[in-house]
Amino acid sequence: MRVLLGVLSAFPIISGVCVFPGYTTPTVQAEESETTLGYGASGLETTDSYSLRQELTIPRISPTHLAQNPAFVLDSEFSPLSQRDVVPNPVLRDDSPLLYIEPLPQLRIEPLPELEVTKIQVIGNTVFSPEELKSIVQPYERRTLTFEQILEVRSQITQLYIDQGYITSGALIPPQTFLDGVVQIQVIEGSLEEIRIEGARRVNLQYIRNRILLAGRKALNTVKLEEQLRLLQINPLFEKVEAELQPGTRAGQSILIVSVAEADPFEGSVSIDNYSPPSIGSERLGLNLLHRNLTGNGDEIDASYYHTTTSGEDQFDLSYQIPLNPRNGTLQLRVNQTHIKVTQEPFNTLGIEGKYELYELNFRQPLIYTPREEFAIFGGFSYRDGQTFILNNIPQAFSIGAEPDGVTRTSVFRLGKDYFIRDAQRVLAARSQFSFGTSLFDATTNPSPIPDSQFFSWLGQMQWVQLLGENNKLVVKLDVQLTPDSLLPSEQFGIGGGESIRGYRQYARSGDNGFRFSIEDRITLGRFEGGYPTFQLIPFVDLGKVWNNRNNLDPLPKPTFLVSTGLELLWRPIPLFDIRLGYGFPIIDLDDRGTNAQDEGFYFGVNYYF
Repeated sequence: MRVLLGVLSAFPIISGVCVFPGYTTPTVQAEESETTLGYGASGLETTDSYSLRQELTIPRISPTHLAQNPAFVLDSEFSPLSQRDVVPNPVLRDDSPLLYIEPLPQLRIEPLPELEVTKIQVIGNTVFSPEELKSIVQPYERRTLTFEQILEVRSQITQLYIDQGYITSGALIPPQTFLDGVVQIQVIEGSLEEIRIEGARRVNLQYIRNRILLAGRKALNTVKLEEQLRLLQINPLFEKVEAELQPGTRAGQSILIVSVAEADPFEGSVSIDNYSPPSIGSERLGLNLLHRNLTGNGDEIDASYYHTTTSGEDQFDLSYQIPLNPRNGTLQLRVNQTHIKVTQEPFNTLGIEGKYELYELNFRQPLIYTPREEFAIFGGFSYRDGQTFILNNIPQAFSIGAEPDGVTRTSVFRLGKDYFIRDAQRVLAARSQFSFGTSLFDATTNPSPIPDSQFFSWLGQMQWVQLLGENNKLVVKLDVQLTPDSLLPSEQFGIGGGESIRGYRQYARSGDNGFRFSIEDRITLGRFEGGYPTFQLIPFVDLGKVWNNRNNLDPLPKPTFLVSTGLELLWRPIPLFDIRLGYGFPIIDLDDRGTNAQDEGFYFGVNYYF
């Protein structure tokens, strides 16, 4: 009976709630050719595949991923499109300037006689505070100045602008009468007179223009302009971005000519793997379709479908994400529908089934957004409705906390922040997420201590990628969930499986609290001509533990601590096709271990991209 309840209590976990939308949100990539590491909207994934971008990409993550799947991927060399959470954010192939600037003509000033200067007045400045300019002009006030000294003040002000990236701005001495010993120095702050965009076909011109204008609408900062151009360059909507800054028709005005080559907005993949629980069929087929620019405004639609070979699961996931502002703020809508059926003997004769629906609304806004660093806050709401049946259509509860007719509903607000930073040798990404369960929309409510929809939990996630050498890359992952409450199975923390603790079956253990830790060394043994890995050998160690709160009425089977070690092979025989084979040796044996390939420690994944 315990085995039966264990199988059934896993339903909410395998129902698809933990399948992340293909976000914002979003995998970190590292350029193998120059050992440069490069981030999405929710969850750390461990599924691997790779693209031909020669980079390690971080996806934008949808903020409401649950604990069973990590919040974002830090290694996208082998990361199936079906697990994509966000728009990729690759690192540029080099730091060479994208912006060519044609020098402005020099202004000629006629010499002036010596003057008794009481005050130097700077006009036209909006960038620097009076205190910042005071340090330049004060040493020259209340003294007699030659024309060359006045020019020196002007030059220092101009240099201040140049040092801060305002190289199209400068100071000049306008015609004046020098009344009462006051010398005026006028600042002409450079701005963009016009932005000309060439090569855009499907992308809305305003989408490009608004992002460029973040460099400054009034005073043009070429350092910020270069940064915005690099952000466009790593935007998956574009293959290439080049720009040239030319003098405009008036003093201080410039014309920016931006040439873009758009990338194909459509991507897809087909896959087969054994990342599904054996109770509903461990082998599954997958199809993922993604369009990154549906209406020309950078909005993307992502659809995926999974079907197990025993017909124990049919899962459909659809998400739509639209950018809200030039700073990459996004809003995402997601719908997931899943039907499962127990096909594992001897329970397959009982006609045990489950139906689940998930609806999510997610918002994410970066506060720091540069090619090397990103810090974002996110928030979202998810509503999940599920029901289990026996003898195919008779409602029946199988887990503690479910209503007598097998119905469970959760209404959850999720808030958090994520951060990543990268340089030429390493990438660090972290996420913190708080979940607040409510009783909204007739969510499941039970007397304490029975689990229901009213709960609080925290999920913390971290990934670190460190280049150890030209052909060695260390990957460390850590996930932790803590809660003071008893949780419904859909909100519990799961361990085990090819994307979690390898060597054990999918979701071998789950509990209110838990942690996962993984460390692996990716050893490259072969490369394509362009430098991208074709064959990698990956030794690893995985471990994790789950535990329930004391008032949870559902006892956990022993042991609750799992640890394994093993070896994984990642092979790409041809472009756009990769194979993942692995074996994990379970150091701690389980009494309820089955005979499936997952229980024997074997897992695989095959992906083809188009």
